[in-house]
Amino acid sequence: MQVSAICNRDIVTIDAQRSLMEAARMMRDHHVGTLVVTCSDARGEQVCGIVTDRDLVVDALARMPLELDIEVGDLAHVDLTLIAENASLDQAVVAMQDSGVRRLLVTDGEHHLSGIISLDDVIEACAKQVGGLAKIIRNGMDRELAMHTPKAELDKAPSLPGAPETSQGHWTRVVV
Repeated sequence: MQVSAICNRDIVTIDAQRSLMEAARMMRDHHVGTLVVTCSDARGEQVCGIVTDRDLVVDALARMPLELDIEVGDLAHVDLTLIAENASLDQAVVAMQDSGVRRLLVTDGEHHLSGIISLDDVIEACAKQVGGLAKIIRNGMDRELAMHTPKAELDKAPSLPGAPETSQGHWTRVVV
């Protein structure tokens, strides 16, 4: 599976000069845990970092005395890890491990920002694949059991937990 299949393409940006309070509100309002921080220069608006919900909680709130006038740019991670949208999930995991991050910026073929992929996205995709494999195995076991067990015994056996009901030659009973 490629990164492009699961990355979040709804990128929420915030100017580096905005306040942390505004960043927190944007995360809440847009239901995201990452904001892409932008800076303006002679070339226009450029990506200059990211800030995460964890940064707001762990880094900003842990400062004593609490500094409410911190700008997003002061807290943003500027050493960004990029990955091409045609990269595999394996490559994304390796990139996260190598750089010690849980989020990668996804770029298209022209190196433009096209999305964000998080460790949670990767775990969710893997869990779906494992769930699909489990269903295939369970269905195969049901078919094999039905082929090798007399119908009278199948009708007396209890149902397999989570298996579909018996229908048109597809037996879902287990002999115990």
